[in-house]
Amino acid sequence: MPELPEVETIKSQLTPYLPLEVDSVTYSDVSDGVVKDKDYALTKGDVIEKISRQGKVLRFFLKNDKRIISGLGMSGSWRISKTKITEKHTHVLIKGKHDNEIVYFGYIDPRRFGNMHFFNLENEAKWLTRLGPDVSSDDFNVDYLLHLKKIRPEKVLKPFLLEQNFFAGIGNYMASEICARAGLRPTRKMKTLTKADLENVIKATKLVLDDTIKTGGTTFSGGYQDAYGDKGEGVKNLVVFYQKTCRMCQKTEVKKIVLATRGTYYCPHCQK
Repeated sequence: MPELPEVETIKSQLTPYLPLEVDSVTYSDVSDGVVKDKDYALTKGDVIEKISRQGKVLRFFLKNDKRIISGLGMSGSWRISKTKITEKHTHVLIKGKHDNEIVYFGYIDPRRFGNMHFFNLENEAKWLTRLGPDVSSDDFNVDYLLHLKKIRPEKVLKPFLLEQNFFAGIGNYMASEICARAGLRPTRKMKTLTKADLENVIKATKLVLDDTIKTGGTTFSGGYQDAYGDKGEGVKNLVVFYQKTCRMCQKTEVKKIVLATRGTYYCPHCQK
């Protein structure tokens, strides 16, 4: 599933083609499985002025206070092309013009677990309330984690990191990597974590984000592709996730357990 670094990569690749004046929009026969809400019909003359990211979702800002929310689900991505995108599983195809050139934005999603919403301002604001602080923002800080420790003391660290209403942007591989870089067992409860531990969670999150964004995201077998169809190289940064030997101490066998139904990796030597 695309996590914050992958979504940030796609956003950065789409942005140079803005503003994009829409010429036409084509939907696949099964696009209703992806497009969940339509407060308006995206049509010729609409202009996409800006794209931002909040957690793992893309926010498209259009003229006249129109918005698009795009969550990529398990296998979704956007493509950019100067020629018509004919790739299988293209469910939304936007043909537009940027700097007098024809540009296509295509939403591709083989498994159709992604979701897209054409919102007005009011409904977008309501939808966004489900997301907690973006973990790349200044709002994600030690005071915030101390607050969560107080109100959610029994939460287990690694599964808790996956809850988007508290930690917008973190997915499964990132959660394991954050725990590893912070030196904390994924099974630790919030109430056991000191202020220093929580500061290490913040530092580890920034480290994982910075390293992964620099390498264009992380692609596992048959997974994520960026807006040009390329794979991310973030696998080279992983220290425990899908690793046999810990890449921090370089000697200890990585253990795999299941927490809240999700595969979880840790180093028994480096993480306490």
